[in-house]
Amino acid sequence: MDNKETIQEMKQLFEGLLAIVQKYGDKNIMNQESIIKYTLGIISEDINDYESQIIAIQTEYKKLYPARGGLSEFYIWRDDFEERLAVNDPLSKIRKRLWELLQ
Repeated sequence: MDNKETIQEMKQLFEGLLAIVQKYGDKNIMNQESIIKYTLGIISEDINDYESQIIAIQTEYKKLYPARGGLSEFYIWRDDFEERLAVNDPLSKIRKRLWELLQ
C-alpha cells in the first residue's frame, strides 16, 4: 500500500472514530473529538508530501492517548455483556487498525 492509499484508509478510520465519539461520547471526550477533527483537517489538506502528512497525523494520533484519560479509557457501556461486545467491536477494530498504520 502506498502512502496515498494509507492516508485514504486513515481518513475512513478517523471518520468512523469521530462518528462513534460523537454518538457515544460525553464531555470527558471533547478534547479527543477536537483532535480527531483536527487530524481529519490534516488528512484533507491537498499536499503531495505524504511522508510529512503521515508524521503530522502520527503526532495528533498520539495526543488521543495521553497518560491519563483519552481514548484508551473510552468504551461504550451496555448492561448486557454480548451487546456491549457488539457495540464496542467497531471501535476496537478502528483502534487496532490505526495503531497498525501509525506505529
